[in-house]
Amino acid sequence: METATQERTSRAFERAMISNGDAAAFSIDVTRRAIGPMTELAIVAAKERTRLAAELQIVALEALHEAHAAALRRLSAWPDMLTDPLRLYHRGFLETLDSAQRALTLTGMSARLVTQASERLQTAAVDAGRRVRETLEESSGIGDTTRR
Repeated sequence: METATQERTSRAFERAMISNGDAAAFSIDVTRRAIGPMTELAIVAAKERTRLAAELQIVALEALHEAHAAALRRLSAWPDMLTDPLRLYHRGFLETLDSAQRALTLTGMSARLVTQASERLQTAAVDAGRRVRETLEESSGIGDTTRR
């Protein structure tokens, strides 16, 4: 009698293990398919961050170049100080206005770059979210049909 009971218990245990193994395999597959878009999003974010840093660095170098050129222009105007101080003040004022305009242009360019990077990242995030949602919806539909 003990052998029959052991055999029945063993068969029930094996059936439960097969069922649990299928569930585990299903869960692993769903997780793998959901992690794919998340990994791609992380890669896109890293590329976008690198691209933005490079573009902002270019803008910063342009600003540095403009500041250096403005300083050289101001130095070249000093010899006129003794002969025509009003002209020097006038030139300085115009140079200040021009520098302010350039600074605002470079600030606007930086803001535009950040906005574009944010939009590209948002598009990638929405796409990844859609793909994860589809994966989870597919898996819940499959899970419902296998449970029935």
